[in-house]
Amino acid sequence: MAFREFTRSDRMSAQILRVVAVAVREEFEYDDELKHVAISDVDVTKDLSIATVYFNTLFPEQAKQAAAILKENAPFIRSIVAGKIRARRVPELRFVYDASLERGANLESLISKARDSDPGFEEEE
Repeated sequence: MAFREFTRSDRMSAQILRVVAVAVREEFEYDDELKHVAISDVDVTKDLSIATVYFNTLFPEQAKQAAAILKENAPFIRSIVAGKIRARRVPELRFVYDASLERGANLESLISKARDSDPGFEEEE
């Protein structure tokens, strides 16, 4: 039995990621709340019924407003996805804010503070 490198849900995730990223950029280009939104990842369940779409914003304070707009427009975005990919059923889209960039920046600042407070720390070159 041959080993599959990618599952069907992985392939569907990649397709949905491409289509949703373009759709959000093009269809909502004049919407100020979604102007700085980037789609970072998509996870599709194994039965291909639900796609969780993760997004980031340039300004974290806009995350709640962007999430509300994306949730409200999820059926419209899903119809765009249905027109662009070949699938019998298009998964329901659920939008979730991805706070990983904020967590990474917070960790980086904590590490910098720890380095600055340690007098014996010497950075390697």
